Amino acid sequence: MNTRNIITDSDPIHADDLRELATMSGPTVSIVIPTHRGGAETLSDSQRLRPLLDQARKELAERYPDVDAESLLAPIQSLADSRRFWQTQVDGLAIYASPGGGRYFRTDRDFTPGVTVGDHPNLRPILPLAVDDLEFLLLAVSRGGVRLFEADRATITQLPLGNIPGSDEDAEGVSTREPQLQHQRSQDAGAHGHGPRDYNVLEGFLRQVSKAVEARFSGDGRPLILAAVEEYRGAVGEHLDNVVMLDRIVAGNPEKLSPVELHGKAWPIAKAEADRRHDVTLERLGEAVGTGRATHDTGLIGREAEVGRVSTLALAQRALTADERAAELDAAIAHTLANRGTVDVVPEMPGNHATGAVFRY
Repeated sequence: MNTRNIITDSDPIHADDLRELATMSGPTVSIVIPTHRGGAETLSDSQRLRPLLDQARKELAERYPDVDAESLLAPIQSLADSRRFWQTQVDGLAIYASPGGGRYFRTDRDFTPGVTVGDHPNLRPILPLAVDDLEFLLLAVSRGGVRLFEADRATITQLPLGNIPGSDEDAEGVSTREPQLQHQRSQDAGAHGHGPRDYNVLEGFLRQVSKAVEARFSGDGRPLILAAVEEYRGAVGEHLDNVVMLDRIVAGNPEKLSPVELHGKAWPIAKAEADRRHDVTLERLGEAVGTGRATHDTGLIGREAEVGRVSTLALAQRALTADERAAELDAAIAHTLANRGTVDVVPEMPGNHATGAVFRY
């Protein structure tokens, strides 16, 4: 598969990445620092990491004396010592380490330098990068060619078509060729895309594309964005029962658009859908408060998240940087994700609440 990075040297952060981090066995060390994309300042970025490493060593020794701090921090130390690593940065770096291993993410989000040592990772700095992103499918359809992609904010990857027809000539049971023996007047009427025969070919082609996409991605969960002329929208969407095709499309013939150009036109549509989902979170929370199925009580959220009762945890932007009850929030986030719940970040919540949760039962 051919992946194009829209944001050079960045590492996308998806829900599965958050869930993997959330299930790290403690103690965990979480470090974020700002970085630079080039120039002499890239060499100073590693120096910015070193005092945070020293702080992590000190806190591990004080709070977790039985843990081999040097072994736990070895992957981070290796990054600090790698000159090549610092030459391929973006705007921020998030590093996570635990006795079981570690992960790092180069991001286009700037961070305030900080280190957190605790039983759970501090995912709050990187949450917006995940929840404001949206993984989506992109289907580019023209009679001369079909292309299929999976994409997010930072990448686009072309996928093999599999059983999806590659063009109208590949569609089974339909043919673009005219019979060899026919009246000249009849040939003129149908051979140039305006007659009933040509319409039937097009309809059959789009129907097969639609049904093949439905069979392959039924229940996938990612929304589909169509890139095609406007007239194809209805025919493609007609047979998508378990694949959600977004209402807005990349309108026009996509044949001459590169993957990067397609992404540039599709991402605003995906971003609008991601923003809409934040609104849905607030609506669900507002409807459930007062019914026993939701709360804004951070302490209760923490207890219910630990036992797997939290379906959706919502955080206001201000909760991402609040020091008060930070460890409690980190535990609630980790438990929600580990128990297959979702975490969302919204600009603000009614009543100026910092947190809210919708329960499964």
